[in-house]
This record gives sequence, C-alpha cells and structure tokens, in this order.
Amino acid sequence: MGSKRMSDIENRLFRYFVAVAEERHFARAALRLGIARPTLTHQIKKLESQLGVQLLIRKGNTKVVVTEAGQRFLAGAREALRQVEEAAAVARQAGRGELGRLQLGFLASLSGAGLLRGWIGPFQEAHPAIDITLRMLVPMAQIGGIMRKELDAGFIRAPHKYPSGVRGFEIYRQHLALALPSEHALARHAAISPAMLAREAFVNTTPEPDLGFFGYTEVVAGIGNFIPRVVKRDEDFMTVLVYVALGYGIAVVPETLKTMNVADVVFRDIAADPIPQTSIAFVYGSEPSPSAKLLIRHMRRHADGKGAAPPSWTPRQKSFPKLVFSRGA
Repeated sequence: MGSKRMSDIENRLFRYFVAVAEERHFARAALRLGIARPTLTHQIKKLESQLGVQLLIRKGNTKVVVTEAGQRFLAGAREALRQVEEAAAVARQAGRGELGRLQLGFLASLSGAGLLRGWIGPFQEAHPAIDITLRMLVPMAQIGGIMRKELDAGFIRAPHKYPSGVRGFEIYRQHLALALPSEHALARHAAISPAMLAREAFVNTTPEPDLGFFGYTEVVAGIGNFIPRVVKRDEDFMTVLVYVALGYGIAVVPETLKTMNVADVVFRDIAADPIPQTSIAFVYGSEPSPSAKLLIRHMRRHADGKGAAPPSWTPRQKSFPKLVFSRGA
C-alpha cells in the first residue's frame, strides 16, 4: 500500500479518512469533523498521495465509495486511532495520579490491629491502577526512606517535629498500655497504677531526641513520680516485646500492640486519669508524585477523626497490595 508507513502518517489524516469512509459523504464528514469541505477534500488527496493508492472513488461532488484498498486501510486507521486514544487516556490517568506506583512504609502493629487495612484498602479499591508496595519499617527507617525518595509515604509514631523534606499529620490517637512477662507478679492486675512500677525494670525504645520518638516510659514514670530504670533498648517494638517475654522488664507500648500474639507476654491497662496517649502520623515527602498526592488527599479525611479507628472495610476485589516485608516496628 505504497511506501509511506502507517507510523509516518499524521493522526488527523486517519481521523479525516475514517469520517469520510463512515459517512460516505464529504459534506457530512466535513460537518462531523468541524472543517470546511474543500479542506477535507485536500487532506484526503494528500493522504492518498502519501500512500500511493486510491482510497476513495468520488461519485459526484460529495458522495464517495471506499475502494478495496480503502477498506483495508480503514481497519488499520481505526486501530491506530484506538491506540492513540488509549495512550492519551493512560497519559491523562498518570497525570492525575490514577496510574502509577506507591512505596509505603508501615508499622507492624498497624497491620495487626487492622488499621492499615482500613486506611489503604479503600484507597486501592478506588484506584486499582496504582500499584502499592508496603514495607514494614521502624519510624526512622521510614523517615530516611522518604528523605532519600525511596518511599513515597509512611505510617509512623508521630514525632515532635519533622525533618527537612518530610511532612506529615496525625491520623490516629491511642492509649498507651503495659507489656509484662506473663509470670510477673503485677500481671494479676487488670490495670496497673504508674506508682506501682517505681521499682520495676523497663525495656524501652531507642531514643531519637531530634524527632521525639521516645518518651513512653518517661511519661508513665512522670505520672508515678519516679525515674525509670531502663535495662534494654531497641528501635523495633517487636524486639522490645521479645525482651519482655524473656523477663528483662516491663515495656510501655501503644495499645495496638495488644493484637500481637507474643508468647509469655501479657498486656495490661494503665490506671491513670487521663490515660497517656500516643499518635500515629501519616508522613510523606515535600515533593509528592501525582499518585502520592491522591493518597495524601485520601488520608487527610482521617485527620479530623484521629481519635477513632478507620471504619471497617471489606474488599470487593480479590487482590490486595503486595507486601514486601522488612524489619518491623
């Protein structure tokens, strides 16, 4: 069909030819396209010249018959236009953030408590073309990943302040609780007063004074009016619970960790009024991608109701975000 390749032909010539071939009438095709009939006639002649074949046979001034070569070209032209439309739709989706990838960090306690499912499940269902990869990371690892642009966003314990290049807001508040060895003498109490802990050993998280990722034990000790004796520290709350199970001491933890089934560890409430609280924050980079902007907008809906867990969610599709596990928090 001539030496001109399909890929070399202007997209508008495909549209012009398809319109004439479908209308079988130059005047009606010109009206459909919103151009003058002489212009359309000229463009069709240009197309036929490029291809080196006759696509249409003129019957009178306006009526046309599609040749056999034209019929074959019509199928190719329609397919080319379909591909162009699909490519344009994909580009528009990507520009709006509806098509893309998100790398998210999260704390292990959030998945165990069902919080992550309540936040991310509805978002994935609303934006199925966004591929979500979840990485279980401690807070500082999430902060570092966002700063290095290895992560788009994350779910961490709320810091006192955010480093340059990282932004965030609180989305959930929860009470603190106590994790004790199951054979500990205080385990017989349903709730434990901070004053009863004055002589106890504690397992604590690693202090991060620049961001404020510490202080749970200190808060409870302040209520009980004593200086805590910390014997073990670790940045990972799961490791903290292992130390508790081994009998090293008591840990002050977010109550979402109560969902963790750790052998030889029991959880007890803190008998205080008010019960001390901690917060979960949604964090992200200062230059979010279009897909990340959609997630930020979605998560801001939870900022106003941060005192309550997200509503329960039941997936309507079979798939769920791919989980890539790293060291947990």
